[in-house]
Amino acid sequence: MQLVFDARQHALPQRRELWQTALCSAYIALDAELPGTNDYQGSLSKDDFGPVSITDIRLSQHVIRRRRQHLAQLDKDCYYLQILQKGHAQLVQGRHELPSNQAVAAMFYSGEPYDLQCLADIRALYLEIPRESLRNRMARQDFPIAGNVGIGSGVGKLAAQLCVNLAAESRAITHADKARLGAELLNIVALVLDRDPGPDTDGDPHRLARLSLIQSWIEQHLSNPELSLEAIARHHNISVRLLHHLFRQEGESPAEWIWSRRLQKCHDLIRSPQEMHRSITDIAYSLGFSSSSHFSNAFKARFGMRPSEARRR
Repeated sequence: MQLVFDARQHALPQRRELWQTALCSAYIALDAELPGTNDYQGSLSKDDFGPVSITDIRLSQHVIRRRRQHLAQLDKDCYYLQILQKGHAQLVQGRHELPSNQAVAAMFYSGEPYDLQCLADIRALYLEIPRESLRNRMARQDFPIAGNVGIGSGVGKLAAQLCVNLAAESRAITHADKARLGAELLNIVALVLDRDPGPDTDGDPHRLARLSLIQSWIEQHLSNPELSLEAIARHHNISVRLLHHLFRQEGESPAEWIWSRRLQKCHDLIRSPQEMHRSITDIAYSLGFSSSSHFSNAFKARFGMRPSEARRR
């Protein structure tokens, strides 16, 4: 593992700012709320294993927050699997409140806000997994944005132990072998998630499967200006009332989810080098927006900047 940051190597007044920079560099944009002292202890090491990355991190007690304004800087579409080796933590994402310890891991998504509270000094491994790479390996497609994963026994324990061993022996493993081992690790994690009922213990699997099917269909029709709740319900042979009920379990209305996905897709297209020939207005209109000013205001409310600023960045 390559050392990214060690607080002990820096003077006390610099530690807080440098630690925040190190976290954003190793992971994604976020805020770290540290204890009210500069005498902060923490270290972070990282290595890549083919499609996945593993970080070995030691943290003093504090809170890590990812907010809407950070999503505009999203350069990774991935899941994180937190494997604690010492201490306890609590993660909140969407309607999910996830404890984690040595027997239960927490899995969460980079594309939605979250709060990660380290309840004491901890040591943890974080497995960074590209979302598409994981979904392509899974039989089930109803995994929510966050969930708990059992790692105290069975295949879950095997996956966690493999992460520990890879981190410990990374310097002795060749680059080619790391790529192959990372691919195998990803296969094992997909197997764990296919078998483990933990990701949404309070959910109805049939409801989740139906909701996932509806969301997938909506994604394919986001550019249709005639897309409506009535059309969605009619296509899936359900009532609009049931459609609202399915989405309410996820903490938002169908309309909110649709506009959120349209905004995110506009954001991705605006920042894509392949779409630079298209005007921002053209992109917005192609995703169902009919007013440039409404789109610009909605975009800024979600991402903290105007569409033109996002393109320049």
